[in-house]
Amino acid sequence: MKRKLLYIMGIDWEWIYQRPQILAEKLKNDYDVTVVFPRSVLAGKIRLPIVKDMRFRILWTLPYQERNTFIFAISRLMNKGKMDDFESFDVIFLGYPHYFRYVTKEYKGVLVYDCMDDHEELYPDRKRVDRVIQQETALAHDCDILFTSSKHLMDKMHALSGSEKGILVRNATEILNCQTPASAMVKREYTITYIGTISNWFDMELIKNSLKKVDRIRYRLIGPYNKKEKSERIEFCGVLSHESLADEAQRSDCLIMPFCLNAVVKAIDPVKLYEYIAFGRCIISIYYPEVERFEDFVYFYKNEEDYCMLLEELKQKGFPPKYTEKQQREFLKENTWDKRYEQIRKALKNTKM
Repeated sequence: MKRKLLYIMGIDWEWIYQRPQILAEKLKNDYDVTVVFPRSVLAGKIRLPIVKDMRFRILWTLPYQERNTFIFAISRLMNKGKMDDFESFDVIFLGYPHYFRYVTKEYKGVLVYDCMDDHEELYPDRKRVDRVIQQETALAHDCDILFTSSKHLMDKMHALSGSEKGILVRNATEILNCQTPASAMVKREYTITYIGTISNWFDMELIKNSLKKVDRIRYRLIGPYNKKEKSERIEFCGVLSHESLADEAQRSDCLIMPFCLNAVVKAIDPVKLYEYIAFGRCIISIYYPEVERFEDFVYFYKNEEDYCMLLEELKQKGFPPKYTEKQQREFLKENTWDKRYEQIRKALKNTKM
């Protein structure tokens, strides 16, 4: 009989499929998994996800519930009973520190914290961010197992917890139909593509300024974007199906990660670079210490001048990938989610229950 595990997520299960959903589905191979995830009442969706051998509960959220005590009380009332049986679970796996408030000190099972973001920097309400810091500090200190997705986050969690108990479990990829690295081809015009969310961490100024300085290039930006813009040399493609992204990459000469270097970005182990390598194209990214280990695969830049010079150089060569098929194959073999889950399984196995 499998041990019972409660997986508490910080995002809606039906949001972008990423680390929380992937790990939850891996865990169900060894545990009887129940997933709790937040969903806004404004979403208008009440149905539960259907995934074989998994159960789900929804934590309903209300606008301004973290700012208004009355609204928060209503939210607690709506969710009454969702977490009352936490003592019946052998393992509680937390992916979001804010929900540590549901776990009382009486809990006797194994408490796991998977830190995958800098929540202090991501929290939108700067006036109340101290509460998040307090909760994460207590969680980092009290948890039995502490996973982090980047070295930057591990260092931060060590500082918060006062110990060096963090286990580095980086992100990975599960793209099975990887593409052989493309051959360089000098062309009249090149297509440079970004795949991902376009938000405040995306360096749009870099993109626009590069078009003024570098000719024979155009951009395709694939992903959600809440502004309406038009440009002759920038195509805003919106959200495309995950299944179509490999084909979109093949239409491109280069894949880019043009992020602004803020505290949020510096903490990220970008899944994007794993996927870009699987797509087999030339790759350009902003440099920061966490991505230095991708050096054999990625052309780095540090500022706008670097970026434009790099575009000019690669343009003359036909945007060749920096890596070989052998390098690609070996990298993808060692950076699968199955490999990452083995780290998690081992840590759980070595912890007394």
